[in-house]
Amino acid sequence: MNSEIGLTTLFGEAIALKAVSIKATLNGLLAEIDVKQQYKNNENTNIETVYTFPLPIDAVLLQLNVEINGQTLEGQVKVNSIAEEEYEEAVTSGDTAVMLKKITDGLYSINLGNLLAGESAVIHFKYAQLNEWQGNKLRFYIPTTLAPKYGYPRIAGLAEHEVPCHSINAGYQFDFRADIEGELADATITSPTHSITQALDSQGLHLGLFATTQPMDRDLIIEIAKPNQYVGEGLWTNDGEQTVALTSFYPQVDIQPKLQQRCIKMVVDCSGSMAGDSINQASIALQAIVEQLEDDDWFNIILFGSHHKLTFNKSVQATPKNLQRVENTLQNLRADLGGTEMDSALQAAYSSKTPKNIPTDILLITDGQIWDENNLLTNAQASEHRHFVVGVGNAVSEAFLSKLARETGGASEFVTPNENMSSRIVRHFERINQPRLHKSKILWPRNNEAIQQSPQQLSPLFAGDTINVFSWLASQDKFDSQAELKFVCKSDKDINLEHTQKITLTHTDNHTLARLAAYSRLAEVNITEALDLAEKYQLVTESTSYILVKINEQKNELGLPQLRTVPHQLPAGQSGFGNVRHQSAPVYLASSNNYLEIPQFLRKQADNTPIEEDNLSPHDLHMPKFIKEHLSPSHADEHPSLAESLNSEFTPDNDMGMSKFDIFDIDKLGEDDAIIEILYQLEHAGYNEQKLVAAWLSLYNKFNPDNKFSRHVTRLIRILCKDLDVSAELINNVRETMVQEMTYTAN
Repeated sequence: MNSEIGLTTLFGEAIALKAVSIKATLNGLLAEIDVKQQYKNNENTNIETVYTFPLPIDAVLLQLNVEINGQTLEGQVKVNSIAEEEYEEAVTSGDTAVMLKKITDGLYSINLGNLLAGESAVIHFKYAQLNEWQGNKLRFYIPTTLAPKYGYPRIAGLAEHEVPCHSINAGYQFDFRADIEGELADATITSPTHSITQALDSQGLHLGLFATTQPMDRDLIIEIAKPNQYVGEGLWTNDGEQTVALTSFYPQVDIQPKLQQRCIKMVVDCSGSMAGDSINQASIALQAIVEQLEDDDWFNIILFGSHHKLTFNKSVQATPKNLQRVENTLQNLRADLGGTEMDSALQAAYSSKTPKNIPTDILLITDGQIWDENNLLTNAQASEHRHFVVGVGNAVSEAFLSKLARETGGASEFVTPNENMSSRIVRHFERINQPRLHKSKILWPRNNEAIQQSPQQLSPLFAGDTINVFSWLASQDKFDSQAELKFVCKSDKDINLEHTQKITLTHTDNHTLARLAAYSRLAEVNITEALDLAEKYQLVTESTSYILVKINEQKNELGLPQLRTVPHQLPAGQSGFGNVRHQSAPVYLASSNNYLEIPQFLRKQADNTPIEEDNLSPHDLHMPKFIKEHLSPSHADEHPSLAESLNSEFTPDNDMGMSKFDIFDIDKLGEDDAIIEILYQLEHAGYNEQKLVAAWLSLYNKFNPDNKFSRHVTRLIRILCKDLDVSAELINNVRETMVQEMTYTAN
């Protein structure tokens, strides 16, 4: 690992992340990945680093430890409210803390608070995931960078300090090695993204990077060809008084699909982020799709960016005349439509009229780089269209696009610039044409009865895709390691045919299996049970985080740490920067607080034009209310709130401490009259005024979730409460009084 590469931001600040090391072990369907991130504080002050990064959607975090100055500390999973309290208490007390949290599916952040001047730290975390076969290949991937996304991060639940940025100076390197064990060690293995080395010995197949280290500017993809006669596999282990079993089936059905009329609505991303390799891939994909259409099929093509364009007003038949009309569009596709208003384009596709009784599917081609994922998923599920997704590029939003396909009954394929696009399109059309396998169930021998399984209900699936199922069985002295998948498939004569497939399970002592099984249940139990499972099995969820604290000996003179957001490299070939096939020096996007589409941002940087409402397109105005208000000329005439006043007065840049406030002070700073009246009542009851105000300030964010104090101000308030010796009892009394008074007023 290269630990002294002298990275700095555009403002001359040292970048704390120095290098990353990745070690993977693949044994059949189970993969375990160790990641080590090396940090060094080369500044003369204490810092807090925040690194927001992607992981696969099905990654299950298993371990966190940190080594600082030779001391290794182990993380513990705790409920978010407790983990965040311990982290903030440590940071404001001068101790060092690390918190690893899940923001949403596939997106995580590591906060390293109070890395002292000159100190180094190695953050080591481990995760596991289940491999899945698609067709004749298993695709194992490790994301290394996060591409810029369109929209507003707050919509996705990111706090301000978690918002990822990009820097032209972020030239991180990573090293990688992998051990392939078991049957997969004899398979054909390739990488479309990196030059890899392979060495086979009695322990298995060992992979490495040909160049030892590589820039973190593209996802690492490893493809494994399916061994002959492979039908699936399974693992089982003891977990307390139960046996946990994982069955992984790869169902094959030798039935020719019944060809019928269908309608394919092709929705193609032509936003600025698709420029370069991605738009070239999209063009190839479209041409491959058109070649798959039969004369009696129907179709339409919708191109989108900041706005969308329908090739036809409604879906049309795939006649030679209509195909000739779109030929020029296919050959001259451009990423010149600005932003990524994907949802409105899909809405247009859903509304594109199709003759009755013709099955209709969406075929979406995109890099998936948007923040407003949840709203789009909700609309897609309500559309009654299956979504078959082709993700293109070197840092695709795989977590989001996989979820979109799965939750609408479709499937996803991901293609890097060096892979064969046509074969992926053919695979999608095989899925579209084939009947789904349904009425699936797992059968066990008589002496093994499943107490429960996850998922509880098996969804219809496509032949050639993997189905992974966890089962819990009563522990026995002798476990019969056989399992059977039974499913039904329609023949080309519309006859339901029943099929079965058997596999043999292998015993493992690896406790990871039990933890993965517990994780699979989280979505099927209530919140209380989910929290209990997460804490028992030490699982990071959106409600729990890893936390650890190192007590520092000399901390009295430390101020609050300076925030250092770890920037990402821009993916190679993304937004027209660089090209994967030609390893030229990459160009990277500078850090910015502007979350509009990249080409627009670069233009604004070039001419130094401020972002004003009159300069934005109607599509750019689909923004949160708080942004519109600050763009509005009338906003300056409004009285600022207390949060706005303190946030503007106390910033990390001015290094000011917070002094005592009385009620009159916060009244003048914009606090609500009703709150001021309640505080005066409490003062008259005998409470110390300055402690009373400090107690209220510590509660402010909970009562004002849409207009909070900044993270920096919140920390200053925490320190103020310590200085004034504000008791937990006083804070609780203020909280109860506020709730009572507000409830009374509301009634």
